[in-house]
Amino acid sequence: MFEKLMRLWRSSEIPLKKFILLYMLPALLLGLACQFLLIYYMPGLMEMMVASQMVYALPIIFVILVIITPLLLGEVKRLQIERNMHLFLIRMSVLATSQLPRKKIMEILSQIKEYEALSDEIEKIYKLMEYWNMSLSDAARIVAKTTPSVNLADFLDRLAHSTDAGEGFDTFLEKETVVVMNQYIDKYETALKSLDLLKEIYVAVIISMMFMLVFVSLLPVFMNISVEILLPIVALAFIIVELSTLYLSKALLPSDPLWHNMKERPDVDKVFKIVLPASYFMCIVLFAMTVMMGLPILAILAITVSPLLYPGFLIRKEESKVRKRDLSYDSFMRSVASYAEASGAGVLDGIGRLSKHDFGELTDGIGRLFKRLLTRINGIRAWNLFAAETGSNLISKFTEMYIMGLSYGGKVDRIIDVISQNFVRLIGVRQKRYQSADAMIGILYGMSVGITFTLFSALALMQLLNSMTENFAIGLTSIALPISLKAFSIGFAEIIFIILIAAHSLIAATFIRFVGGGHRHSIYIHFASMVWICAVTALITTVSVGKFLL
Repeated sequence: MFEKLMRLWRSSEIPLKKFILLYMLPALLLGLACQFLLIYYMPGLMEMMVASQMVYALPIIFVILVIITPLLLGEVKRLQIERNMHLFLIRMSVLATSQLPRKKIMEILSQIKEYEALSDEIEKIYKLMEYWNMSLSDAARIVAKTTPSVNLADFLDRLAHSTDAGEGFDTFLEKETVVVMNQYIDKYETALKSLDLLKEIYVAVIISMMFMLVFVSLLPVFMNISVEILLPIVALAFIIVELSTLYLSKALLPSDPLWHNMKERPDVDKVFKIVLPASYFMCIVLFAMTVMMGLPILAILAITVSPLLYPGFLIRKEESKVRKRDLSYDSFMRSVASYAEASGAGVLDGIGRLSKHDFGELTDGIGRLFKRLLTRINGIRAWNLFAAETGSNLISKFTEMYIMGLSYGGKVDRIIDVISQNFVRLIGVRQKRYQSADAMIGILYGMSVGITFTLFSALALMQLLNSMTENFAIGLTSIALPISLKAFSIGFAEIIFIILIAAHSLIAATFIRFVGGGHRHSIYIHFASMVWICAVTALITTVSVGKFLL
């Protein structure tokens, strides 16, 4: 732990003396100044023990915050580095097939800012080589000592040893890519197993929270206490638990979005610029109409969110196509390499022949790619448009690697061989993620039904107890009973329950999106569907349980 903290501290690259003079000392003086002002202008505050202790601790708090800040920044850098490490090494391997000088490869990689802090670390190596005339091994060792990531430090140390030993750069990177990909896949699969455990914990906690909600709802029967006080507190705790689970799922799983972030957007995004405003407008119209009609609150909510089903359906349909394109991409690229190697012809001829074959959802894109390449205006632009139209993040990343490797003189068959091996492994582990997401959908929809049934069963029971209370009041009984005859606020409890249902539906839909790595608008279909399922369940529960009890 201490070694990790020291590595995070070294990544800030601030000398200790400079840090003390420029950061810690001003923070201490600022804390003392704030302490003096509070004591002088707010003497009443010092009469409270907790407040006075906080005031006296201000200088220490300020200094601690200054010390923690570089550690937090170092941790952010570490996460950025390890998140992009596998794609970075694949790209480096692709560039190595072109037999470029190592310094040139470092220069190219340092300019790719999508790798965030990892690009900055490579830029340090390049600058040490370019401006300080250091060898690659010496520059790599220096950066390895200051980088916040242990994984990158180990890789740079191995790179330095390999360079000193005279090993071929492409041979070294081929082995390193396999090692790093194995580590990434193991980490990915471990995260998916942890997600399965998180699902079980989530179900158990939600069941416990539902028991607590029902208990609090009926507590006024046994105690002279208002439900208006406890019920919102428990409901807030319920929402906090769900939000915590959502945060844990996002932090647990590696960042692996389905959709790309290229400037050229897929056609579905263009459609959404029209569909989304129209859907939002319809939601507002339906809300106004249902309120004027005086419908129940849950019916108003369900009808209001109904227009969101259409854009949600569109994005879910498109996501299914993107997944199929991912599965076809590897076979297409390997076919391009095989044709180029076997016939000795160029890539254009190979794509021309392959455009007549069936590659599923990728077929139309391949046809458009061939037509654009045939014009010989801008081949790079043609490949970028092909990747953008697929909508796939993986296809865009690996197509960009292919274009870069080809533009620097790499051989088509070797480049595609590197791309294919790693693409297949990433698709394999992603399929496991999709399976986990599908299982999560079933659990969350089932929980929605269970939550709604429990809450509205409790509401029906509260109505029964209210009618019993009225009968006791009419009878003016003098029998001593171990219960309270205070009436429930049914309307207030119903509003709290509906807020819980809406919050659960929204959080659950977001949960599904995080687990599946889908589009940000993919939550609409699950949110609207869950609200409708909850509304129907509430109606059935109210009618059936109400008849049984009353």
